[in-house]
Amino acid sequence: MYSCYERPTNERPRLGGGCWCSVGLIIAMIACPGSAYGQNRLKVVGTTTMITDLARQIAGDDADVSGIMRPGEDPHIYEVRPRDVQLIAGADLLLANGLHLESTLGHVITNNTEGATVVLLAETPRITPLQSEKLHGAPDPHCWFNVTYFRVFAERTRDALVKIDPNHADGYRQRATSYLAELDELHNWVRQEISRVPREQRVMVTSHDAFQYFGEAYDIDVFAVIGISTEQQPKPRDLTRLASIVRERHVKALFIETSVSQTLNTIVTKIAKTTGAKIGGTLYSDSLGPPDSPAGTYIGMVRENVKTVVRALQ
Repeated sequence: MYSCYERPTNERPRLGGGCWCSVGLIIAMIACPGSAYGQNRLKVVGTTTMITDLARQIAGDDADVSGIMRPGEDPHIYEVRPRDVQLIAGADLLLANGLHLESTLGHVITNNTEGATVVLLAETPRITPLQSEKLHGAPDPHCWFNVTYFRVFAERTRDALVKIDPNHADGYRQRATSYLAELDELHNWVRQEISRVPREQRVMVTSHDAFQYFGEAYDIDVFAVIGISTEQQPKPRDLTRLASIVRERHVKALFIETSVSQTLNTIVTKIAKTTGAKIGGTLYSDSLGPPDSPAGTYIGMVRENVKTVVRALQ
C-alpha cells in the first residue's frame, strides 16, 4: 500500500482548500475563490467513517473536516470516486487507518498529498497488530475495536492538529482531553457489560474477521466466515469447521454485519439454521451507522455493538 509517514507542511503556506498565496489578498481570493477573507482553517480529511468522526470530535470548529467513505461502505473493497482525488489533494492533514485497510486508496494518497501531513493512525509502536491466520500473517487492521487503541488514534490526531495548526492548539487539546475521558468511560463500560455474559458463553461468530481486537481486549472468543478482508471467498472446509465450533461450544447466537456483502451474511444465516443457533443481531464492523442514528459516532457504534452482543449471548 503506502508507507507510514508524516510529511511536514512547512514547504509553503496553504489557504483554504489547498491553494496558497504569498503576494496579497487579491491574488489569494482569485486563486482560492471559495475562501473568504480571514478564513484559513485547516483542511482535514479522514478515510473511514470512524476516523472522520474522531477528527470532528477533536477539531471542533477550528478546522474543516471531510470524510472520504460514507456510512455502510466497506474500506476493504472501496471504489475510488473522482471527488476523492480532489478531496485528498486539498488536504493539509490526511488521517488514515493504515495496516493496508485502505488499500484501494493507497496510490491516490501517495500521488496527491504533496505538502500535506499524512498520519496512518494504526501504524505506531503503541499498537501491536494482530496477525491473520487466514492471510498468512498479514496484519489485522481492525484495531479500533479495542477502545484503548482508538484512544491512541485520538492522541495521535490531537498531536498532528497541534503541530500543524499551533494557533488553535488550546482548543484541540481541550477537546481531546474531554474525548479521551469519554473513551476511558466507554472502555470501562464495555468491560462491565461483557462481564455480565458467563465466560463459557462468550463466543462470537461473525461474517468476517473484524472483531479479534474486540475479543482480545474484552475476553471473548471470536470466529468468522472469512478472514480480515472481505475480498476473500469462504471455503467449504472453513464453513464446516465453523459449524462444528458452533455445535461444540453451544454457541447461542451468530451475528451478521452492516458493511459486508449479502452473500456473507446469508452464509452466517445458513450456519445458524443448520446448527440450531439464532441470529443475534447486526453488528457495525468497518463503518459507522447513518449520522442521525445511535451508531452514527464511534462511541455510539461501540455501545450499539456491545448491547447487541450481550443481549444475544446472555
